Amino acid sequence: MDGIRVSHEQYQQMLEHVSRESPMEACGLLGGSRASSEHLVEQVVTIKNAAGSLVRFRMDPTEQVQALFGFEESGWELLAIYHSHPDGPPAPSQIDLREAAYPEAAQLIWFQDRADWICRAYRYERGLAIEVELSVGSGKE
Repeated sequence: MDGIRVSHEQYQQMLEHVSRESPMEACGLLGGSRASSEHLVEQVVTIKNAAGSLVRFRMDPTEQVQALFGFEESGWELLAIYHSHPDGPPAPSQIDLREAAYPEAAQLIWFQDRADWICRAYRYERGLAIEVELSVGSGKE
């Protein structure tokens, strides 16, 4: 995977979610097509952080399974998992790397730089986080 594409609307949906949940970590799933090396997101699903934590996330299992079944019914795959790091770091933590349950999915990390939220995308490979391109606006509008 070289990158992941989201529309402006999808990016805004995630941004509003992480902003609303701050200072708690927010989380969600992105489903879509792996038609090329740049995956195209079709749907963003916000998921409740059952951990209710400032520094960890644990997706509500019922919401997570419903989202995954919804992707499957639409003919899509799980492309990415997103979550926020309201107080950093701007990259996956050691816990994120250790607990990654879907290694084929990209990881989008939202973090705050001063007052602005920034999102970066990563793929996990052999216990390492490798940054990949996150394209905004060239996907489904």
